[in-house]
Amino acid sequence: MQISKILLPVDGSSYSDNAIDYTVYLAGLTGAHVTVVSCYEWLNEFPEISESVMEKMQENLRFQAETVLRSAAEKLAEKNIAHEAKSIAGAPGSMLSNLAKSKAFDLIIMGSHGHSDISGLFLGSVTHKVLNTIYCPVLVVPEIA
Repeated sequence: MQISKILLPVDGSSYSDNAIDYTVYLAGLTGAHVTVVSCYEWLNEFPEISESVMEKMQENLRFQAETVLRSAAEKLAEKNIAHEAKSIAGAPGSMLSNLAKSKAFDLIIMGSHGHSDISGLFLGSVTHKVLNTIYCPVLVVPEIA
């Protein structure tokens, strides 16, 4: 099997950081192009919160996603690994499942848990959702002590 395109979802967690390290290693070996994505979810509008406050909250979520992306992209660039970075508005599980179903990637490398690791007993809920919708191999990276 040839690995030429890797999908790397990141969220700034320690699990995600370990997935970045594995991706740097594997992409370095294979010459694969890496697509780094960070999803930020915006909940439905709340009538009791003003529109300007909601806009600031949404902007903050987007900024956080882009900060995480920049950090991952810097690690890839340091090793001269071809990559692109995308922040995507939407629920991470749904957005990553759609990307996984696109058949555009040979491998998905992701952390076993994210920031909300309490939501899954053995695997994070986003990782679990991606594993249930994939067509390609997924390398699930745990937190390494």
